[in-house]
Amino acid sequence: MEEQIFSYMQNQENEIVRLADELIGANTVNPPGNERLAVNIVEKHFKTLGIRYDIFEKIAGRANIVGYIGNRSPTLLVACHLDVVPPGNGWDTDPFKSVVRNGRIYGRGANDNKGQMASMLVLAKLLKDNESRLNGSFLLIGAADEEKGSGLGLKYLLDECGISADFAIIPDVAHNMKIIDVGEKGALFLNITSYGKQAHGSTPEKGSNAIWNMVELLNQLKNIKFQRLSHELFSHPTLNLGTISGGAAHNVVPAKCEVKLDIRYLPGETEKEIVGNINEIITSIKKNNPTSKFDITVDAHLPPTQVPADNPLVNIIAMHSESVLGAKPIPMGFSGVTVTKQLIEKGIMAVGFGPGDEDQSHIANESIEIQELINFGKIMGLIVFDILK
Repeated sequence: MEEQIFSYMQNQENEIVRLADELIGANTVNPPGNERLAVNIVEKHFKTLGIRYDIFEKIAGRANIVGYIGNRSPTLLVACHLDVVPPGNGWDTDPFKSVVRNGRIYGRGANDNKGQMASMLVLAKLLKDNESRLNGSFLLIGAADEEKGSGLGLKYLLDECGISADFAIIPDVAHNMKIIDVGEKGALFLNITSYGKQAHGSTPEKGSNAIWNMVELLNQLKNIKFQRLSHELFSHPTLNLGTISGGAAHNVVPAKCEVKLDIRYLPGETEKEIVGNINEIITSIKKNNPTSKFDITVDAHLPPTQVPADNPLVNIIAMHSESVLGAKPIPMGFSGVTVTKQLIEKGIMAVGFGPGDEDQSHIANESIEIQELINFGKIMGLIVFDILK
């Protein structure tokens, strides 16, 4: 089967480029999303191949499509998201008209995540043609809303539509197939507001400057003490100051200042511990400045998730990657957030693995190497026939 997979995928460059071009041409910038445009393309492909499918749409236009090959257990799920971020400025060409240059496909979503979907749609034909050889089921999902949390996408499919699996591979980590994402840091998004007392700018002593109070807090937050500073699979924890706003005019003592923080923390620590550490800093500030007042609200919280680095799915991916690429990918933890986290929380053995370059996501002139998409199809073909043998 290996020789058949290799030969098939290597001869599918034109089809991968064609499908990627169609998907990139579907403007699915989120917001507003309108993933139905891309789902229509996938649906047409499934119909041509005779693949069973369902379309799930929580809100009009925000469609997801699930294709089914095989009908037994176990089940392997692969999900690629169909929404993209806004193109921004700096493009050399129309971001929604793909360009092939020097062995790469250029266009919004080429690297994140429409190129990967094109590769999987091509592989789907081979799997459908050999469906009788599969002792299990393969689910290929084109998902909505990944760029905004997946509430209308994979999370919706898992929570409300009955979609589940034994194993899942999410090709949305873009590490050139050199890393297997076996876990993700916790992500804690906080809004902190500092309240002061407004006064005339010429007599600041009559007020309480909310911005200066916030600056004092931020200076101490730069050295916040995390409970877990290291982990064998993850890089160190981080705190990013995303936005800061406050004040009305040059000559007015500001009564309010707001900041938004992005905290990525390691397994073994909790949201409660982190917020508690921040409250301890606030208490110390209040001792020196009784007029200061702060309020903390959690905007979003995604706990850390992790699967064993030596689990069978990781070993299968590593073995077949070596067959195609000549080297095994390394199991590592990921600092970002993907839908892998949602799958693990549902008890599914899920990892992130895929082609593309992390530095190519969300930038102008986004691109992906075509041969990587071909190789990804080869690896995934070997994985499917191994798991569902």
